[in-house]
Amino acid sequence: MGLEPQVLIIAGGVLHVCWAAFHLRFPRMFDWGRALAGLDALNRGVLQVLNLCVSFLFLVFASLSFNFAGALAQTPLGRALCAGLACFWLLRLGLQFTHFRPFAPRSLVLDVFFAATCACYAAPLVLAAG
Repeated sequence: MGLEPQVLIIAGGVLHVCWAAFHLRFPRMFDWGRALAGLDALNRGVLQVLNLCVSFLFLVFASLSFNFAGALAQTPLGRALCAGLACFWLLRLGLQFTHFRPFAPRSLVLDVFFAATCACYAAPLVLAAG
């Protein structure tokens, strides 16, 4: 008996809450007051608004994962959403190698969490197909 698909999806929800909290710390963690001062107001605003919107979407994905894990695992629409989330996190993992230092210790930790979040949504698809 392996992990149930719903358990994996709920674990993905927990990871999405963590991603939202992580993103909400970006302004302080990366000292955006100083680091973004060289940008014009439009680009500075776009970056900050996108970060807040991504954080909100992570919380939406977490809520869906917590409240509709069964439907995400068992319905065509739910499986499509799981596939989209798995692809999102696989893409994010891939982008790590083109935009950041992928083998730096911090990046390696992030890589593990990107892959884990991807797996939480991809594994239920594989289990349903098997």
